[in-house]
Amino acid sequence: MAEQPQSATAGTIQLTLRADGVAAPAHRAAAICREVVDLYFDALSKTDLSQPPSAPGDAFFRFNIRGPELSTEERRGAHERWVLIKAFQDLMRGVRGSLEEAYFFIALLREGRIRAPTSATLEDILAPYRAKAQAMNFPNLMEHVNRGLEKPVPFAEAYGSLQSARNCLEHRDGIIGRRDVDAAGILKISVPRAKIFVEQSGSEVEVYRNFYAEEDTIIQMRMETRDLIFRLGEPLKISARDFDDIAFACANFGTMLANQLPKALFQPKVQGNARTASAVSDSK
Repeated sequence: MAEQPQSATAGTIQLTLRADGVAAPAHRAAAICREVVDLYFDALSKTDLSQPPSAPGDAFFRFNIRGPELSTEERRGAHERWVLIKAFQDLMRGVRGSLEEAYFFIALLREGRIRAPTSATLEDILAPYRAKAQAMNFPNLMEHVNRGLEKPVPFAEAYGSLQSARNCLEHRDGIIGRRDVDAAGILKISVPRAKIFVEQSGSEVEVYRNFYAEEDTIIQMRMETRDLIFRLGEPLKISARDFDDIAFACANFGTMLANQLPKALFQPKVQGNARTASAVSDSK
């Protein structure tokens, strides 16, 4: 959103609402969370985890804290869960942030023109719209926003599965519990992924590292859904590759929201002598 200089009509401020501002929270969260998971999972794979790490080099002394004896795999799992809990929290915050921005965008366009006291600041004028979005739970907010989009963007089920995964990691040490699963005893996280493949003898063969293809082979790509399936009592094991797909799903949600924002301008609803703020969209 950008505030424009006052127009020739005294006391009028024009706001330009930018679609990329709606996508930004989800994009930022996905980029940072993926970077952190990539960095620390790779570091953990190369570190000796048979013992706790030594004290920092600049530590003169520190108290010894006794904890449970951990095997290499137990210590690796504890560190990975700690990183994933934070990553899932931030991803969900980013998705929620984009949805609130979409609500804000649609509400301001629908209003068209807002009357306010001349003493009000821009934040004062916009605060009620933000408060309404923040007060809604995720399913209701998703439903409300979808009614204002050109085409609905489904994500409530995916968000619920991310929430279940985070709760499992945080409250049950990563072991799938009854509160995490559906009636069939399954926790499913469905994420979009890019499949890169070639056709050989009428079958699709997915491209992998050091894949060899004949000259003039056509390499194709399409988006498909990948289901991560976890059953009751199993450990919730998320690899860096799995998290890459999850982060992409959240970033893609932000992109789809921005692409489906209303593009037609609404007619101003209120005219008057008080100070006004009018909203326009630069969504293409």
